[in-house]
Amino acid sequence: AMVGARGIYFQVHVSNNPDNLSMAVVDFEAGGCSSVTFSPDTGAVIRERKVREVPRKVEGAYIQPLPNLPPGERFHGQLGVYLAGGKLAFFRQFWNATGTLSGPWESTGFVSDLGWAAGRRLTPCLAFRSEGPYSVHIAPRLSSSPPPLPQEAWALREPNLESIGWAPLDWEAEADAI
Repeated sequence: AMVGARGIYFQVHVSNNPDNLSMAVVDFEAGGCSSVTFSPDTGAVIRERKVREVPRKVEGAYIQPLPNLPPGERFHGQLGVYLAGGKLAFFRQFWNATGTLSGPWESTGFVSDLGWAAGRRLTPCLAFRSEGPYSVHIAPRLSSSPPPLPQEAWALREPNLESIGWAPLDWEAEADAI
């Protein structure tokens, strides 16, 4: 198992989220066209690759390793991504209305390897669906390990990442919509 393997962990604190935000790892900077994105609101992870620019065509897949938030609720709390041994895992921990922790860390477990990345450099990023008064702060330091989780949280996603239930999610823009 990958628990205890040295890796890199990146975390942000989301104190105001008026709509929807996601955390992604992308390979765009070095000429790639792919990403893996985690939505803390839906608990889903989406893997996408742009196949064609005009008309735009994207091939992808998704998996739902964590539960949705209740309807109408927005994620507030801590959000992280962990890369170790060539595999990615995402984390979330909720805050209540007073800004204090309201539950344990949750993780997708390792849901993807790096086979999707075409570029040589990976970049963590945040995506905001709509404009608004978001308040997101990067944690004060990077870490070589993620928040502690029970061993069974990791074991669920090993050893064959392709067999964990990825569903296709492909789309193509209509030629007249461009």
